Amino acid sequence: MIVALVEHFFSEEGRKRFPEWIQVIGDAASRFSGFVDIRQMTNIDDPDRTFFLLSFDSPAQMKSWVDSDERAELLKEQAPFRLKTHEATRWIAGESWSLANVR
Repeated sequence: MIVALVEHFFSEEGRKRFPEWIQVIGDAASRFSGFVDIRQMTNIDDPDRTFFLLSFDSPAQMKSWVDSDERAELLKEQAPFRLKTHEATRWIAGESWSLANVR
């Protein structure tokens, strides 16, 4: 699985719109092959920052989403509120570990 941690840099109005916008992104991304999930993330030490985690089964499937016209249109919707270009880091996620797996 590939996971992207994405931070957007928005004005106050953009930050207010962010939770709803994440749902719209999730709806659009969920129609792409390999979509796993999207989660809004809140930095405990700086809750005004706007992050989300986006997961796909493979890097190629995420690239399909990133290169899509749908994503480009969604980025345009928030453009009036953007202070600077978003930043993303991509991670290959290993198997999940929990105490339930140990028992």
